[in-house]
Amino acid sequence: MELLKDRADTRRPRFSRAIEPLPLKLPQGKSLGPAIAAKRAPNGELVILHHGAVMPGDTTNYLPQLVRFSADFEILDSWGGPDQLPTADGVSQWPAGPEGLEIDAEGNFWIFGYQPQDSAVLKFSSTGELLLRIGQRGRPGDDDDTEFLGDGVTSCFHDVVTREVFLSDGYSNHRVIVFNSDTGAFTRMWGAYGEKPSSVAPERQYGSPVHKVARGPNGLIYVCDRINSRVQEFELIPGGARYLREVYIAPGTTHFGAAFDIVFTPDDHYMLVDDGINGRIWSVDLESLGVLGWTSTALAEEGTDNVPTYHSLVHRFMIEPNGDLILCCTIAGYHRMYYLGVS
Repeated sequence: MELLKDRADTRRPRFSRAIEPLPLKLPQGKSLGPAIAAKRAPNGELVILHHGAVMPGDTTNYLPQLVRFSADFEILDSWGGPDQLPTADGVSQWPAGPEGLEIDAEGNFWIFGYQPQDSAVLKFSSTGELLLRIGQRGRPGDDDDTEFLGDGVTSCFHDVVTREVFLSDGYSNHRVIVFNSDTGAFTRMWGAYGEKPSSVAPERQYGSPVHKVARGPNGLIYVCDRINSRVQEFELIPGGARYLREVYIAPGTTHFGAAFDIVFTPDDHYMLVDDGINGRIWSVDLESLGVLGWTSTALAEEGTDNVPTYHSLVHRFMIEPNGDLILCCTIAGYHRMYYLGVS
């Protein structure tokens, strides 16, 4: 798709430059580590996933990595860590490197990890009861495996009606793989362009990582190929998926790539793409899949206030019912970006 210039007369979602930290109310003496993900539960609670300690010897008093807040940011509880669930073959199944959090329409929490050996997907109740484990940490599978996952599954979409959970698998593999969300039985998978994952030519294949899978308001499936700065669109067919189109976001972006995460605006007309490395939120027309322009995730470039202004790296984001965005800025924490409407 053609990349359009960011023109002032292009109608697209607009956002205020007043990007503010979320007023999360933490217990005295407790801290959050690097910001990984944030989601709203069906009951309105805000749930975040943070990394906790990163450097060896860090003595900071961190909260457990999964933290639940009320709608007005009062802490409700926190849980997570190696003791949260049983080991398998003597190996802890909690991820060494938390990568993603999704909350489905039934209020289930899905958690993923990105480090080597993080090859398990975990489904929990909101209070931390393990409901299902897909794959096994410490026992990775390749692109042909229909039982075990690669290291670094990154996200999921759970269709609570068909009972299928779609996983972006991810860092070591190059595919979307789908399981029954109650039994863990394999149902389908595909790689770039809807082809068999292990058969896609290297120049066409997904890079590392496949960073997001989501269903749009049109019922189609969208997949973020982060390092290749593209989002691919698919229609589900029996046993697989049919490739429809793709859109490139900031093509030529190096290092981490530009297609980190996607959300859809409340009016169902636009897809927003989190370009975490360039610090931009891109607006894409969902009907044409044309790029309309971008909004910076930094504040104004000049000013007299004595506050941090650089919010990269934006690892993930989420959209509120009113269109506001919550940015998960790895170093800077959780911030709100106010929606101004389409103009």
